[in-house]
Amino acid sequence: MNDYWNAVFLTAGWASAAAGVYAFNAKTMIPLRVAATLACALGLIWGLSKGNYPNVVANAVLLPLNLKRLIEMRRLIVDSKAAVGRPSGFEWLKPFMHPAQFTAGQTLFQKGDVGAEAYLIGAGEIAIPEHDASVGPGALLGEIGLLTAGNRRTASAICRTDVRAWKVNYRELEQLCLQNPEFSLHLARVIVQRYEANLVKESQTS
Repeated sequence: MNDYWNAVFLTAGWASAAAGVYAFNAKTMIPLRVAATLACALGLIWGLSKGNYPNVVANAVLLPLNLKRLIEMRRLIVDSKAAVGRPSGFEWLKPFMHPAQFTAGQTLFQKGDVGAEAYLIGAGEIAIPEHDASVGPGALLGEIGLLTAGNRRTASAICRTDVRAWKVNYRELEQLCLQNPEFSLHLARVIVQRYEANLVKESQTS
């Protein structure tokens, strides 16, 4: 029986090593996280069997972290897909954004500026003067600049009230797109829909 369990634990150790190598070589985030989670789980089993406690501690810490990131990435893709066709509802981006506060009268950006960030509005109201419109909680602003030539802003955004928001810079957003091609496609569709809606508003007011 000891030989049997030794073989099982040895297999777990080699499988953990193989999963770790695959994770290191993975080019997209979800396969990487799946392999890393599996490597940590198998490594934990192997470490416990050998009494290798530094290995046990490392894998015990990394396992929930990898699992958490895997769940976040899966939710990101599912929620971004669901957002296609909806006028709002970008809460799924929050785990990848940073909180920000703005005061009434403050300009987030002006048309023609070189953009660097997108914003998700949590509370308050923001005017978009070029479209004679305003947006409130749940709106995503500045994401179109990610795809424009030179990241130029296509409209201005001015705070009508104090605003609580979350922001993500384009470099972080680009990394999410590169690591998750499916998310990149869904985000592009949302951006195109927003741009088309702006064109419709302009044609109606002209």
